[in-house]
Amino acid sequence: MLKVLKPDICIIGAGAAGLSVAAGAAQMGTSVVLIEKSLMGGDCLNYGC
Repeated sequence: MLKVLKPDICIIGAGAAGLSVAAGAAQMGTSVVLIEKSLMGGDCLNYGC
């Protein structure tokens, strides 16, 4: 069964910037959904820039 989520923020892309924004928002008490189609961390963290 599907669950409906109602986050305060939806971040698309879990690269370095997306992860930083998601972590910062969560620390401030904001509900966050982070969407990534591939590996967490993005290309630079996983393969090198």
